[in-house]
Amino acid sequence: MERPLDLDALPPAAGRRAGASQATAIVLHGPTSAGKSTIAKALQATAPVPAFHVSLDAFVTMSNRRDMRSDQERDQAYRIHCENLRSSLSRVAGTQFDIILDLVLRDEAELEAILQVIAGRPTYVIGVSAPLEVLEERERAREDRGAGMAREQAGHAAYARPYDLVIDTSTCGPEEAAAAIRNLMQLR
Repeated sequence: MERPLDLDALPPAAGRRAGASQATAIVLHGPTSAGKSTIAKALQATAPVPAFHVSLDAFVTMSNRRDMRSDQERDQAYRIHCENLRSSLSRVAGTQFDIILDLVLRDEAELEAILQVIAGRPTYVIGVSAPLEVLEERERAREDRGAGMAREQAGHAAYARPYDLVIDTSTCGPEEAAAAIRNLMQLR
């Protein structure tokens, strides 16, 4: 069920509930330039235990899309990226470390496969978004983003899924977003 970010309605964050020791997973899901990576870093900084920030981007940068000569090669590279993400995520999921997962996935089957990898731990799926004009402005400011990616991704049906919490990064900073996520985790 989607819940809008209401910082005043949540109690202050203080880490895990007393006695809770199970490693958790936080999935930050949304379009490019929404602020997922900066929220992930803020979550790491406030983590009560060590946390791995796992991002699909780390695997995508293993290949250069401009080198792909066909849609078939691009599709094959995409599948390799997703397989590598699932494999690495599985290794981290088998540890005591918390996981902060940063995804732009629009492929529902791939997203569900990734969620299955972390299904053995409490998981919080967070929608991260901002208005299109904000996404495009951020995209223009970043050298690692191709023009038009934000427009292509924003508004995609994959980002209309039910989330445990939705954060609009045009109205709050990464530290506020991290605090809201930690507060949600305390409530459950």
